[in-house]
Amino acid sequence: MVGVGGSKLIFSGAVESLFKVMQGRLTPETQAKLAAMRMGPPHKLEPAYPAEDWARAVRLISAELFPGNESYAQHAQLGKATVLQFADTFMGKAMFGAAKIMGAQRSLDRMTRNFRTGANFIETRFTVVDPKTHELWMNDVSDVPGFYAGLIGAGADVIPGWPDRIEVKQRDGAACLYELKLTR
Repeated sequence: MVGVGGSKLIFSGAVESLFKVMQGRLTPETQAKLAAMRMGPPHKLEPAYPAEDWARAVRLISAELFPGNESYAQHAQLGKATVLQFADTFMGKAMFGAAKIMGAQRSLDRMTRNFRTGANFIETRFTVVDPKTHELWMNDVSDVPGFYAGLIGAGADVIPGWPDRIEVKQRDGAACLYELKLTR
């Protein structure tokens, strides 16, 4: 599924917390590169961004904020920081509060819909393998699978019973299959 004109877009709601994570923490050089893509100051948040630009921003920001790690780990740390930033907002507190009440299983089921609302091209499939193992397939991770692993894994810090080990089980082009395990 791709939007009008074939453009793959990431919607503003999915990037707002990313922008807050980077705020005041980047070098002028990285800020200039992001500004050239109309991402971050001095530009206002736009309704949507090309997925390629968003993925490039993830790579730029994560490399600067988490140096010394390999790129997958950098992307995962940024994904987690993005979710924790969102969790600190009014809407995030409400959503994580509801997730605690609904429980990990129902929240995991719902999470796949949340991914689809962040972009016009993401499709997901969630499968329960056994009570402690799940699989999440995403049709397109914009070549930053670690970012999505970090987004998913952040729930372990907030929701009891959430999987605490997220690993890429298989890559097939732009698609990614994650294995989510509860090890505690």
